[in-house]
Amino acid sequence: MPTPPLTVDAIVATSRALLVEGGADAVVVREVARRLGVTAPALYRHVSGRDDLLTLLITACTDEVTDACEDALETCRPDDVEGRIRAATLAFRAWALDHRPEFGLVYGTPLMHYAAPVGGPTVEAGQRFGGLFGSLFVEALAAGRLRVIDDDQLSPGVRASLLDTATRLGLPMRAGEVRPFIVGWHRMLGIVSVEVAGHLRWVFGEDASTFAHEQLEELLAELLVPAGPRAGST
Repeated sequence: MPTPPLTVDAIVATSRALLVEGGADAVVVREVARRLGVTAPALYRHVSGRDDLLTLLITACTDEVTDACEDALETCRPDDVEGRIRAATLAFRAWALDHRPEFGLVYGTPLMHYAAPVGGPTVEAGQRFGGLFGSLFVEALAAGRLRVIDDDQLSPGVRASLLDTATRLGLPMRAGEVRPFIVGWHRMLGIVSVEVAGHLRWVFGEDASTFAHEQLEELLAELLVPAGPRAGST
């Protein structure tokens, strides 16, 4: 049987299978090559080394979860800002629970001896993901639903970092408006990470879904003001 063409998709799929089976340490050039039926030197014509394999894999996983969130938004009314944030958040959680090794690779502890290339595809993929969630908070701001604070309530360093983030993601927001987006992301990632890691089993057994949903709803209530007359800062 002839060896199938060596493509980026095949390399990513094989690297992903190794990740699922044995964690990030299992993703090595020699084993990827063996499973693809080629020599390591042949694989090196497509990737520069293990870091390149991880870069391709992280990029693919980030794109996949972003696509899942975008698909979830297709089921929402364009003017339902709360429903859109909820849908994207639940899609992120569902992807994480269905793809725990991949979630750990992208959103877990940074890998030792690996650094994403500056301005490379992982950065672009991350900005696409961040921009998707950021745009939902822009929508909430425009609808008068976002709980914001005055910029002068922020320390200079935090204010500068928030403005830099808004610029990188293309979000037309001042620092006090970006803050709830970052708070929401930080809290959402924490809630999902604890559930994915199984640290709620001691309380809820294998199914912490109800508790996680309640936590995410409480987070939404903290980030958004109730629907009604246009509200300002709180």
